[in-house]
Amino acid sequence: MTIIAIDFETATSRRDSACAIGLAWIEAGEVTRREYRLIRPRELRFDPGNVRVHSITERDVRDQPTFPAVFREFVGAIDGALVLAHNASFDLSVLNACLQSYGLPRPALETSCTLALARRIWPAEPNHKLSSLANRFGLRFQHHHAGEDAYACAHIALEAVRAAKARDVHALARRYELVKSHAALPGLVQDGIAARALAALNTVLTPQPADASLFVVRGSRGTPYEIRLRMKPGRAAELLCSCVGARFRVECRHVKQLKAGNLADLLSDNRKDARKIAALFAA
Repeated sequence: MTIIAIDFETATSRRDSACAIGLAWIEAGEVTRREYRLIRPRELRFDPGNVRVHSITERDVRDQPTFPAVFREFVGAIDGALVLAHNASFDLSVLNACLQSYGLPRPALETSCTLALARRIWPAEPNHKLSSLANRFGLRFQHHHAGEDAYACAHIALEAVRAAKARDVHALARRYELVKSHAALPGLVQDGIAARALAALNTVLTPQPADASLFVVRGSRGTPYEIRLRMKPGRAAELLCSCVGARFRVECRHVKQLKAGNLADLLSDNRKDARKIAALFAA
């Protein structure tokens, strides 16, 4: 199985604003390949806080390829691979948000978090930050450079394998039940209503931890329910609710309220996004 450590840097707080990607391949117990690419985000804007972290600016990426062109280079390797990241929830959310933003299909892959793995292997460490662990193992690297961070992540995984006397990274991650499988997802047909929905998501929605199109609403008895925007190839956009009533009718009360712009029962902190969704369906 191909094992690749990955790291992203973003231009803003939006998960779909990737401005750099780093990858490091692990084979036969060592890092055998490293790649680093700058990415021009869809919106050429950088938050000062992000720049302070990674030092990448608008000038650096103005003439760089966009995410689809960069991802095309590596999708063949990522498809079916075990993808590692240190604090994987962040890097995987960036990957998913960028794929969704451009309507690209997601390859099937497995993921594992070296931060979670390090906490299991070295519980006595004062902290398990990438920089702290790299320092423990005498690894010199430039922190918050995506290529260097991916390289450090790969080395930490290999140190964990040696410490646990495991066969390889995949076997070790499975031992601690730290492997997640992700099925392939199709891309989006960007025409008609689906195109307008995608455009709205790309430009106005505030990214949530896992899904920018997630809304949480309060039911009549106070029970929280999730409403998600779903777009399928060749179909109009639709809102799906997790409530029981949605199983028996085309649109439940919560979906109707959201489409109508009635936000009285909205619990999630994305009212601006909800209003944009209402405007989308009113169009």
